[in-house]
Amino acid sequence: MKVQLQQSGGFMGALKECSLDTDQLEADEVQAIQESVTNTNWTEAEPNPSAIRDGYQYHVRVEDQQQTYTAAYTDQTLPESLKPLVGVLKKYLKPKPLR
Repeated sequence: MKVQLQQSGGFMGALKECSLDTDQLEADEVQAIQESVTNTNWTEAEPNPSAIRDGYQYHVRVEDQQQTYTAAYTDQTLPESLKPLVGVLKKYLKPKPLR
């Protein structure tokens, strides 16, 4: 399974991202991600969440063998079911390079 997280906003407005294959992760991290994917109602995501002062926006993309899920949330709209996935991926976020 391939997972991507892009985090933007916050006090500094920094843009960070990561793109990983779950084969690269520890077993407990993979389990948390798989449970998050299974327990999330992906149709409730906001297409373009409104920016919140000093808050974060999250753009999540998950590709497995059957389907691709894409969603966008803010700190306030991030569902409980996705918090484990975001928590795991936040450890791997790196600043997005300027082009």
